[in-house]
Amino acid sequence: MGVPLRSLPRLMQLPKELLDANPAELMVALQVDARMTPPVGAVPLLNIKLAPREPGQFEAIDKQLPMQVSVAAAATLGLDAPGAGRRWLLYSLPASTQLELVRIQGIMQRARTEAQGKGGGTISVGVTQASLATTDPALADTRWETWLQTRRRDGFFEVWSGTPAQLQKSAGGKP
Repeated sequence: MGVPLRSLPRLMQLPKELLDANPAELMVALQVDARMTPPVGAVPLLNIKLAPREPGQFEAIDKQLPMQVSVAAAATLGLDAPGAGRRWLLYSLPASTQLELVRIQGIMQRARTEAQGKGGGTISVGVTQASLATTDPALADTRWETWLQTRRRDGFFEVWSGTPAQLQKSAGGKP
């Protein structure tokens, strides 16, 4: 379990895709046991870090952008119907987060232009979902699939699968 090998090419392109993504189309979909109910207010965070190779070369970014949730028990948005006893938790960017992502995209585009021929920097993009991990022992070993969409036309691709127990363990919590 973990990151599917077939997803590695898409994940390697994620920083570039994020630069051009329409924030309204960026989504994370979790397929989970239907008994899984995230704690109130617990949503994934889109993590974006941009660091110049040389300090002051361009504005550094280290942001965690909150997402909003909807639920589906049937096929939706190009995702297959979840199996019996499962459902989709669908996370998108609320309007305020979309505006912040547009601002960050502008910084990233300026940084890319300013850094050409000057050594550049590093960018990392991820989704933190540890706050969603369940502590209910009955759900600890149920399968959890995480899918990502950067553009509606490209659809979703699987970025991680495992169990809440594995997720908690990787985040430093008890399995």
